[in-house]
Amino acid sequence: SDEKTKALFSHLREKIVALDQEIREEPKKHYIAYKLATNFVDLKVRGKDIKIFLNLKSGQLHDPKGIARDLTKPKYVGHWGNGDYEIKMNSESDLSDVFELIKQSYDLNK
Repeated sequence: SDEKTKALFSHLREKIVALDQEIREEPKKHYIAYKLATNFVDLKVRGKDIKIFLNLKSGQLHDPKGIARDLTKPKYVGHWGNGDYEIKMNSESDLSDVFELIKQSYDLNK
């Protein structure tokens, strides 16, 4: 990953683990899982961006800005991580909007 992506991951990670002191970070082969009883968000850090997978079923996410992609429509897309939603994040300016969606997954999975 480039330095910008590493810094973006660091800021996102800080916000996620600050949600709850019970959150566990578990590095997997293809992604990093953040979980309580189950994963609520998975991060795949790539060269120029971070792919974020929200552990929510299709239709459960309130996404007024339309930044998440529903991986079940029009046809199911396989992926590493859990859930039916994917977000690609490559800018610090997206952090607050993306974090609001992550918080929805946290609230529904805690």
